[in-house]
Amino acid sequence: MPSNVVFKVSNQTSIIMKTKSILILSTLLIFLASCDRPDCENTNSIFDSNGAETNAYKKELIKEMDRVGKENLTYWLSNYTEQNGKEFITVNIQGDGLCAKGLLQVSDWKNIEGIKSTKGVSYNGAQLKGLTFDIITNGESIDFIYKNIESIVD
Repeated sequence: MPSNVVFKVSNQTSIIMKTKSILILSTLLIFLASCDRPDCENTNSIFDSNGAETNAYKKELIKEMDRVGKENLTYWLSNYTEQNGKEFITVNIQGDGLCAKGLLQVSDWKNIEGIKSTKGVSYNGAQLKGLTFDIITNGESIDFIYKNIESIVD
């Protein structure tokens, strides 16, 4: 009789462990799926042959964003960088065939303080909903300046 009791306890333990494993895997899959930006592949040779910090890249990006329409674009945080004493976030910009990066200078960290305090760590890949930025042209120089954001979906 005692061996029968051990079997029942062992069987219940096995069922509980399987259930926990399934819950953990399901949660992990949902988490991974919710953070991923849609796949995109750049087909623009100007983006391929120039860095996001160059004016040629920025001019083409402005043209492509106008073509697609800003209301049809989505933005995803790529990284945080500091260059020459200035702080920037790089964002993946996607929509209707556009697959590019934008380098946004940030001086007012309104609504994205967490990105600054962690230097982007743990926010990489987060969707930046309602991102707005100014495009400042000064002679040949073009700068993208962060303005605001509605929310971060991490």
